[in-house]
Amino acid sequence: METVVKALYNASFTIWNTLMELAMTLFSTSPVTAAGGSPYGTVHSLYNSISAATIPIATCFFVIAIYKSVITSPPEQQAQRFLMDSVRYCIILFVAAHLWEILGYIIEFSDGITAGIGTASGYRLSMGGDLERIIHEALELPEFELSGEWIGKLFEALGCAALLLIGGVILVLVMVASCLSIISSAFQRILKPLIIMPFAGIAVAMGAGGHEIGRSMFQFLKTFFGFCISGAMMVVIIKTGCTLCTNLISAGLEGNSDIENCIMMTVQASITPIVISGLVKGTDSVISRML
Repeated sequence: METVVKALYNASFTIWNTLMELAMTLFSTSPVTAAGGSPYGTVHSLYNSISAATIPIATCFFVIAIYKSVITSPPEQQAQRFLMDSVRYCIILFVAAHLWEILGYIIEFSDGITAGIGTASGYRLSMGGDLERIIHEALELPEFELSGEWIGKLFEALGCAALLLIGGVILVLVMVASCLSIISSAFQRILKPLIIMPFAGIAVAMGAGGHEIGRSMFQFLKTFFGFCISGAMMVVIIKTGCTLCTNLISAGLEGNSDIENCIMMTVQASITPIVISGLVKGTDSVISRML
């Protein structure tokens, strides 16, 4: 029985380690080089098609900004507002002319941060001394003796065996579901910057419309940078989560019964991937608050 239980737990950790190795590769994959660069080339073609509308849109918003300045500003401030709008318009045109290169620099900078964090280790889970010891002690049958205490220990061992078997099966399913969720987030981390890049010119062009409308340009650049840097945060979440969750409950196991220890360690092992996958899915919201 002990061999079967350990095999289930080891299988769940092997699933995690194998799929997390794939996820770590996706976290460190640049949107520029993903799939041999084919998606990036497609996005560049779409960007070139849409960027033709950048200058007309910027000009329209520039005219709107001038009209607002004339209507809302006192006569002595109209010349100053007109000059500020003109300078903003020139900056928008300059940024639009070099926008693709700017986005490339942002991707390159974000890739450097992700590479600096490193993805080689720190994400692996294993049985560990506490879990292996508890399984061995919980499933160890008491020496036969005709007494009520022996019957109680026997039933406790059988109860632990059933609990650990059920927990092992649940743990395998939890690992598979959590890993698939994390891998899905890793794929989205590559796709999200590519999806919004063709529309970068429109977002920048709206910046010529004045202060209020100009926020769209900075909001777009912040969102784009957040998507690019999300891979680094996902790596931090996984590494920190694995370190914390595998040692969080272990210190409080002394003095508990075998059944209590089995429940606590099984819950701990199951919570680890659930918590990590939930945090990885919420990376975008964390980054948006940070930026």
